[in-house]
Amino acid sequence: MKKLVLAVTVLALSTLSVAQILPTTKVDPQLEAAAALAQENAAQTVPHSPLATMTCSFTFTSGANNTYLKYCVTINGNLTQLQTPLGHEHIAVGTFGEGYGVCDTTTGVAYDDYAGFGDSGNWGAPVTTQPNATTVKVVRSTNDGIWTLTQTITQVAATSSVKIAMALKNNTAIARTAFLMRYADVDADGIFKNNLDGTHNSAFGWNSLTFTSGHTFGLALQTVGTVPFAYDGFAQNVPNGPPPCNYIANFASGTLLTGTDGSIVSVYVVPVPAAGTKSVTVAYKGL
Repeated sequence: MKKLVLAVTVLALSTLSVAQILPTTKVDPQLEAAAALAQENAAQTVPHSPLATMTCSFTFTSGANNTYLKYCVTINGNLTQLQTPLGHEHIAVGTFGEGYGVCDTTTGVAYDDYAGFGDSGNWGAPVTTQPNATTVKVVRSTNDGIWTLTQTITQVAATSSVKIAMALKNNTAIARTAFLMRYADVDADGIFKNNLDGTHNSAFGWNSLTFTSGHTFGLALQTVGTVPFAYDGFAQNVPNGPPPCNYIANFASGTLLTGTDGSIVSVYVVPVPAAGTKSVTVAYKGL
């Protein structure tokens, strides 16, 4: 009986303690509306070719409740929806921004496609292969014929994550080095202003208990496997995609971003031999 009373007492104290530390801060609708307008304006300042799109073409779903994962891929290989766990969306909010960038350091030419946040206009039309219940492959070459990027986007139901293998082929007869990057405008759990930061292996945006109540979820972009060249993850203080040949332009150096409508990036310095291909793999996973 004493043990039962003690257990009930501890449980009551624990419940009281949790209740005392839960946040009371609420999302400010006016600040969110202002952030949505600012994001829309930012998206309008960058170029958009006729091929740029936020429209979903391939939808993938797995799991339930805390293991639930739903995401959508455009014809160009952008993820413009990512919901995990059930009911918590991290990309399809405001202007949908996600995608890839390449900078040819030999020529200084940049190529990018960031969905709602525009594109460089120098990509050819995509070729889609192998669409099935878990995977879609998107192949795009640059208009100058120098590069081909093959994205293999795979649902990993066991870990409620999305794996993206990016294979960059140098189509020329000389060795070249490229900056290859993956980017997402994270609006964690439907909220524009989040905490954002990065590590060597990852970048992430989230809402903490001390920041806002009811939306304490997030999204991480992580490097997968062994990478034999230089790379890093970092946060930007803007929702826009990074300029590929100046990718640190909006890098939030030396500080954790809080209450910011920012974005996350993983960047790789990729030496590609003549007629060769180099690959990196990243994954999105909920926090």
